[in-house]
Amino acid sequence: MPYQLIVLLYQKSTLGFTLARAGGMMGVAVIVPFYQAESGILTRSLDCIFRQTYKDVLVLVVDAESPLSPAAEVERRPESERTRIRIISRKNGGPGSARNTGLDSITPEIRYIAFLDSDDVWTEGHLQYAIEALGRGYDFYFSDYTWPSRSSTRLTQTRLTEYGRALDDGGRLFALDADFFEIILTSWPVHISATVLDAIVLGSVRFDERLRLSSEDQMYFLQCARRTSKVCFRNEVTMRLDDGLNIFRRQPVGTRGFFEEPDFKCVFSQARTAARRRAVRCGANKEP
Repeated sequence: MPYQLIVLLYQKSTLGFTLARAGGMMGVAVIVPFYQAESGILTRSLDCIFRQTYKDVLVLVVDAESPLSPAAEVERRPESERTRIRIISRKNGGPGSARNTGLDSITPEIRYIAFLDSDDVWTEGHLQYAIEALGRGYDFYFSDYTWPSRSSTRLTQTRLTEYGRALDDGGRLFALDADFFEIILTSWPVHISATVLDAIVLGSVRFDERLRLSSEDQMYFLQCARRTSKVCFRNEVTMRLDDGLNIFRRQPVGTRGFFEEPDFKCVFSQARTAARRRAVRCGANKEP
């Protein structure tokens, strides 16, 4: 029997024991698509997951024919962590298909869904902030994020707080009062690794696997926006993009050939309309 299959079977059995012992819903399933050639990148991601102040997590590492197997790095984790990690192997179909495999593997016991690309990292309070925010009655949460140079942050660039309503005295947590669908199309303030979702409301949404090079996350967010308007965000950096092996990050938007698909043409038309509406509003609000 292949080694990875043995690992998966072992983790399934121990996971079942953990769920049965808990006697109810688990907290967060963290989906980690994995395609790396350098040892230590997955370890860094797992370190940041298990350093979270929120501890009730299940980690789904989706191995998309990675040049480097994740098994060795997972096996080096303490047993208490290994019982909360599953390795799932599949053919490489791009990041969207890997995330879909993770989503398809989530059981009804899971309450929330988080995504973390294997070369990104969270601060220790990321999941705690998300769970507390979603517990206020929201379905979609995201935080601010930055990148290796740390020259700015995404919410600073998009000035998203101007479209939000403060939910706390410190001005950190906001409800999005604008049209989420339009915000995604016009400013794209959300990153998949900064996102946590309510599994009951949004757990059935899937990534479009035709988008193999990029933009699969934007299309996914648009599908979420069609399901709910209960969106909140944290104006604080709790995620940082890092420099692992990522063949998708610097690709042109979209997959070649997909631009001619009717679905994409429809969304592109909506994007242009939304951009025009926003430009008109901004012009109307300018001081003479």
